[in-house]
Amino acid sequence: MSVEVCASCLSNGDVCVLPTETVYGLAGSAISSNAIKKIYKIKGRPPNNPLIVHVLDHESAFDFCHTNNVSKILADAFWPGPLTFILPKKDIISNSVTAGLDTVAVRSPAHPLFRKVLEKVEFPIAAPSANLSTQISPTSKRDVLDAMGKNCPYILDGGTCNFGIESTVIDLTDSPVKILRHGPISASEIESKTGIKVNFPDSQEKSPTNEPQLNSPGQMSKHYAPTTPLRLFKSFDDLSNFHLNKKNDLIILPSNKTNLPVSLQKVQIFYLSKTGEFRDIAQNLFRVLREADKIRKNFINTHLLPEEEKYSAINDKLIRASSINI
Repeated sequence: MSVEVCASCLSNGDVCVLPTETVYGLAGSAISSNAIKKIYKIKGRPPNNPLIVHVLDHESAFDFCHTNNVSKILADAFWPGPLTFILPKKDIISNSVTAGLDTVAVRSPAHPLFRKVLEKVEFPIAAPSANLSTQISPTSKRDVLDAMGKNCPYILDGGTCNFGIESTVIDLTDSPVKILRHGPISASEIESKTGIKVNFPDSQEKSPTNEPQLNSPGQMSKHYAPTTPLRLFKSFDDLSNFHLNKKNDLIILPSNKTNLPVSLQKVQIFYLSKTGEFRDIAQNLFRVLREADKIRKNFINTHLLPEEEKYSAINDKLIRASSINI
């Protein structure tokens, strides 16, 4: 599928799948109620979970939301890129995009193909991850096809996503500003650009499951989850001391440099990186979860990374993907 065909599809109120630098997105016009309804229906997404609106730049964001000095500073520093702002919305944005909220999540994607589509359509594009609700986010065309099957819309193939996890979401409607979803851009990076203190949630805890309204994408308690139950341990030592067997279990570890005790050497293992660095782990996280899920063991087993800011986004994804916490 070409950029031109995709732009025509979106202009006619239909949906397609676009690549971003984070994950692939199920895209539709953010000013078309019909397109937004299609997105929610295809994903099976709860109506209380708002969408992110994608724009070319901070200037074009002003047409759809009330920007401010802080958003301008952050846009100059991180846009286009994996940072989403929560800002007061303008009436042109459909209420169905924001789940009835008077705020909207907005970001400028860095992927060149997505940007070419934005240039052609000249309207904002809503694009949540192109997977069924709560399941593993897609980072390649193959992932999207596996997730959507015969109901998959047209896909604009942009290769493998560079970051591999969804954008950081920061609420700029109140003071102090607050991170609502951990992602590639950290609180300390935001603070260094703005000089403003940033609050953020504890990545070691799931958010409440009984919220009638979510303030941002990425706040659902169950998210990014494989079909196989994911058993999440607090540390590598806890995982190593747990009785696992090669018939029922497989393991995901952050780095192939890990020294394996005898207890784990007979269990199938997937590795997220060669380095153990955040960027490598993030890029491979959803791909490896998807590969492990296809093995159809009784359990996927992994552990939280150290409680350091750089790993907050990874731990947040693992916690929301987990079925059992040990």
